[in-house]
Parts: sequence; C-alpha cells; structure tokens
Amino acid sequence: MKINKSLSIALIALCSCNPISERKQPPPSLTQLASADLNLDGEQLANAYCASCHVKPEPEVLDKATWKDKVLPDMRKRMGLVIDEDFGTLMPIDMDVPKGIYSEVPLIKRKDWDKILDYYLANSPEQPLPQEQKIPVKKGIPGFELRQPKFDKDYTNLVTMLQIEPNSGDLWLGHRFKSVFVFDSKNGFELKDSIPTDTAPIDLKWLENGQDFELLTMGLMDPSNDSVGALVQYHKINEAWETSSVLSDLKRPVHLASEDFNGDGIEDLVVSEFGNHVGELSLYLSDGDVFKKQVLKAKPGARRVIIEDLDTDGDLDVLALMTQENEGFFAYLNQGDGSFKEKIILRFQPAFGSSDFRYEDMNADGLKDLVLVNGDNADLSQILKNFHGVRIFLNEGDFEFNQSWFYPMYGASGLEVDDFDQDGDVDLMAISFFPDPEQVPRQDLIYFEQTVKGEFLPFVPEIDFNSHWLTIAKGDLDLDGDQDVVVGSFEFQDLYQKVNHPWNPIIVLENTKE
Repeated sequence: MKINKSLSIALIALCSCNPISERKQPPPSLTQLASADLNLDGEQLANAYCASCHVKPEPEVLDKATWKDKVLPDMRKRMGLVIDEDFGTLMPIDMDVPKGIYSEVPLIKRKDWDKILDYYLANSPEQPLPQEQKIPVKKGIPGFELRQPKFDKDYTNLVTMLQIEPNSGDLWLGHRFKSVFVFDSKNGFELKDSIPTDTAPIDLKWLENGQDFELLTMGLMDPSNDSVGALVQYHKINEAWETSSVLSDLKRPVHLASEDFNGDGIEDLVVSEFGNHVGELSLYLSDGDVFKKQVLKAKPGARRVIIEDLDTDGDLDVLALMTQENEGFFAYLNQGDGSFKEKIILRFQPAFGSSDFRYEDMNADGLKDLVLVNGDNADLSQILKNFHGVRIFLNEGDFEFNQSWFYPMYGASGLEVDDFDQDGDVDLMAISFFPDPEQVPRQDLIYFEQTVKGEFLPFVPEIDFNSHWLTIAKGDLDLDGDQDVVVGSFEFQDLYQKVNHPWNPIIVLENTKE
C-alpha cells in the first residue's frame, strides 16, 4: 500500500529531531500507521508509533530489563499484537480491562515491532541511570520543631488525607479503613471525633458554617476501573453526623475544587477522577438542586486542578495536571458560552511519574509559576528514576512555561509551598513515597529553603522515621500566625498483617520562626 501525501509529511516530521512543540503536522493515527508499508528504522518507527498516543520516551529513561520484561510487552499488547510468548500469561481479558484500551486487531506489523524492540534494547542502559550531581542535603530542618505524636492504641498507619481546619487549627485525618479522625492540635492531638465514611477519604472542604463539610471518597484505592467514589455532605445535628449524597459513581476521584463558574451564587465543582484505564476530569455546574456534568477531558490520570482566570478575560478557567499515559499540564479555557477549549501547556513522557503540583509566584514577578513533583512509581517500571524530583517551571507569559530549577528526589510524590521562614520569598516542602532506601541520609522528606531568588538549600530531618509518607498538608495548627506542616504515613504491610505497634500515623513540623 502506498503512503498518502499527508501521512508522508507527518512521518517526515515525526522522524525528524525537531522538538515536539515545533512540529506543526499532527501525528498519524495507529490505524494509518498499521495500514502503511513503512520502510523505517527502529528509532523512526518509535518516533511515529509512540507520538501517536503520547510523548515518546527515550530509551535511557528505563533500564534494559524493565523495557524488555515490563513496559514494551504491555505496549505491544495495547497495539493488538499478540505473539507466542504471551500464551500462558495474563491478558487484558483476564484483568477486567474495558474494551478499547487494548486493540482487538493488530495495529503494528511484527517486523516493525521487532525493530522498535531492538532499538530500545540496544540504546537503554543495563542499570537505571544515577541522579545528576546535586546540592547535598543537610540534617536538621531550620525553623521547625519536629515531633511525632503518640496515641494510646495500636492501629494501622494508613493515612489517605490530611487537612488543617483554618479557624480551629484542628487536624482532620482520613484513614483507609473508612474513617475521618479529628484531632485537637492545641491539646496534644487529643481525639475529638471519629466519623465513619463509606470508603477511603481523599479530600474535604468545609462549608460556610465552619462545622459541616463535604467529603470526597475514593472508592477502591487500589487500581480499579470501578466507579464507586462519591462526594458526600456531612451535617452535624445534636452531636450526630447525618449525610446526604452530592455526587456518586465517580471513577477513583482524588481531588475536589470549587468555584462559581456560572454566576448563580452556588459553587460549582471540578472533580479529578483519576480512575485507572478509564477516568475523567469533570465540571459539575449547579442547576438548582442538582449538578449538570460536563466532561473536560475523558482520560484517566486527573490529579489536581487550579481554578483561576488564566487568560484574564473575566471568567474562570481550569488548569489541570494529568498523570496517566499522556502526562502534562492542560488548560481548559472558558469560552464564555458554557464551553471550554483545551490548551496544552506542558507534556511529559509516560514514565515521568507526575504526582502533584502547586501554582505560585516563585520569583516575585507577578506571574504564577508551576511547581511540580514527579515520582509516581506505582506502575510497570518500579525502578529508581534519575528524572524523579522537584521542578519549577517559570511563567514567561502567554501560557509559556520553562523549567528553571530541578532537584533530583527519588519517588517525589507530594509538596506544599509557602514562605515558611517568613523572609519574603517562597520555600518548598516535598515528600517521597518511593524513596531510595539505601540513600544516606534518607531523602523522603526535604525542606527547600529559598536563600536567594531561584536557589534553594535542601534539609532533611535529624531522625530517620523509616516510614512511607503519602500525604502532606500545611496550616496553622497552633493559631500563632505561621504555617506548620503535617506529614502522613501509609504502610502497606499494615493492610496484610496483625498490627502490634502503637499508632503513629503522622509527624508534625511546628513552625518556630518568630
């Protein structure tokens, strides 16, 4: 079959060395590629096939064994190419994968696949590449007193949510075993309330009266395509909690944001439904007593959104981090007529592991910048990755963001941003759920103090807690006017064995700056 002119132009662009941002021709589809007789080498084929779905990962991002045994076999199956060695192994039909995720017909010829396989195996390292040289961490976090509250019970360290109530300083802790615990942070974290939930709590917002709240529950926390997440409103009546459903049938939601998009005086909702093979980023517009759903992106991996007037046209837009497959930052610009237009801000290769972000002015130029942690390692490539870490992308205006700073941090998964030391610039606090256990000192909690504009000194705790930090939250625990930090532990072994240790789910970093 001859290659038509438009496909030929697209292939020339894809097989060139130009950056993706400079390529004007859209990539050909997998169907177009499969129907063409491609006389290309392995690198050119990888450029063409990978770019049809996401940013192409370079061979050096993973080691040879991970490509060969984990990632490439799954990519091949997604393109519908089944070979002899697959027989006797788990196939998509065995894993309850929805239709359409793995093609039922081959979208690549075996000879072309073999070239791609050879290209990745010939150009990938034997071992994961080491981190680049970086400023060594110092032990002891300046300006903070670190302590670990102890509780008089044996219980599991499975923290799924942390929130600090701004008026009281109370700590609200979500637990995988379907509970929200409320602690009095000014009285030794004495337990004030224990609230049962339907599934694992993941996000929360208090209502105007400061007592009632809306709780986002994830449903199944482990990877799943089920839609059992929910948003539930809790009302306290005579010291008892009564609930009412706001949203249901959500696909593993992980973040909730709210603003009044349509000007009716009622807050509308943006829900990041992370999902697994399927997921959504959805806007729920209030319409009287109900919400009307509008899907902004029908893809999995929605992690967090910021709601702001990004294009300064007088209405609210959405800035989203997507973290599955086609990773990146995407803006959804309000067109003023109820519709939204997607604009790609940044894209990352699919092993990048985007985890969380904040949108803050890091260099005091009046423009908000992107602060990103990438270190999600709960995927097919569970190895140490030298490109995991903390990054700042400076806002150059007109939706142009350029990376200005990077600190390597294996498994970086969460962060908070604030002027913690109250010196007029913004500092960072980052956690890792997938650190290198052999790294000394342990680097799963790092405080980055901004000393001069754009330069940060890294500090870690004096004590190694040997925990796995999944959650982090800032707030004024003691109501003294500064920002404290709480970090929550999630220990997988507590899911599967009898607990015989005291409950110590958090560490507290009390801000001592005057």
